[in-house]
Amino acid sequence: MFNIGDKVVYPSQGIGIIDVIEEKELKGEKIKCYIIHLINNTMKLTLPISAANTFNIRLVSDIKTLENSLKHLDRFMTEAEKFSKINYKERRNISKIKMKSGTFDEFIEVIFDLTQLKRWHSLNSSEKQMLNHIKKIVVEEIAQAKCLTSDEASELLDISMNLKS
Repeated sequence: MFNIGDKVVYPSQGIGIIDVIEEKELKGEKIKCYIIHLINNTMKLTLPISAANTFNIRLVSDIKTLENSLKHLDRFMTEAEKFSKINYKERRNISKIKMKSGTFDEFIEVIFDLTQLKRWHSLNSSEKQMLNHIKKIVVEEIAQAKCLTSDEASELLDISMNLKS
């Protein structure tokens, strides 16, 4: 269970902060819900506490976890090469499963796979959109965990991915 003020990752939406935990009535039944406001967005989400695991909601990663993941990106290289050899539909399904998992490593792997694929040949519009979406979430998470601006977090990610020298 999360607490008020916790920074959480909602895999399909981004990073948010739990503002309130309150009871809501749904279909005549009272259920406890998290009220989450998304960072860099005006959207507020109401999520039943019982559904948090289903949607893979988790706390923002700690600095040590982030740094370890960003330091060891080379472990994804073999998978990225295999990823480039499969058809678009399979790549999309693999990426969606990883994104739904909600883990920082899976997010990083999707970014790495699509970034490497982009180096070898152009991405289609769906892959570009997916890359931009997941990159935005990862940048937000890095920014929140390390108390950086979005620009600083984006630069850190790019350097880790060897996109900048």
